[in-house]
Amino acid sequence: MTREIAPLTREEHALFNELLSKEFGIHFPESKRQILQSRLEPRLRELRLRRFFDYYLKLRYDLRGERKELIHRVTNNETYFFREKAQFESLFGPALDELVASAWVPGRLRLLSAGCSSGEEPYTLSIYAFDHRFRPGLETLSVEAFDLDEDCLERARKSVYGRRSLRALAPEQISRYFRKEERGSFALRSPYRDGVRFRSGNIIDPSSYRGGAPYDAIFCRNVLIYFSETALRRAIENFAEALRPGGLLFLGHSESIIGMNPKLETLRLDSCIVYRRIDS
Repeated sequence: MTREIAPLTREEHALFNELLSKEFGIHFPESKRQILQSRLEPRLRELRLRRFFDYYLKLRYDLRGERKELIHRVTNNETYFFREKAQFESLFGPALDELVASAWVPGRLRLLSAGCSSGEEPYTLSIYAFDHRFRPGLETLSVEAFDLDEDCLERARKSVYGRRSLRALAPEQISRYFRKEERGSFALRSPYRDGVRFRSGNIIDPSSYRGGAPYDAIFCRNVLIYFSETALRRAIENFAEALRPGGLLFLGHSESIIGMNPKLETLRLDSCIVYRRIDS
């Protein structure tokens, strides 16, 4: 007999939002309370819990043990190759020459995909980097990526995808960048996956950005729309600190941080709005 789970109350919703915002930056407004409930209900059934408050108590006293399950259920991992293509075109168009000319380390550029999900975004950056590898003055271009979800990172490292992840690509691009596998899956060819480094990281944790030279460009698209106001400001501050002067920040088209941080100025690149780190 299936145990009936009591609906997520307003009080429970507030408790989960407090915990999720503190740990991961994620916030579910009242209009998305039902979405949070639907994502957590299967886990409550697995644990044979009848109330969301019981699950909240488990998280309070065993967050480390339950962290992987929680992250997997509350994060949105919808992504695909060449998503919002205009931003990649802008970066590897006129902006690339300026970045190369002002590089922190001469001849080398360092890119970051923050909240990389299953790897489609950083691998798209790698594809563009490979296609522009003979750009004058550019010796190496490295791509790094991090995410909270270890399952997503494991899929990213395997670099094998289904048709849905390739839906924005033309047949010629699919055959050029991918090798067809059994059961309709596609493996990214080695020139485009070699050198892309994945690691566990948290957008609101400054330590996730440390190590090596500052970044020349950061991509964090369609992630901040799920953040609380406090977490959003922490994320923006982390981006500003991780970028070198002149470095660029790319967000999703529906995400605007205009005027939210004095270290980042708004810049138009072709049809895209991006944010540039200024000297301070």
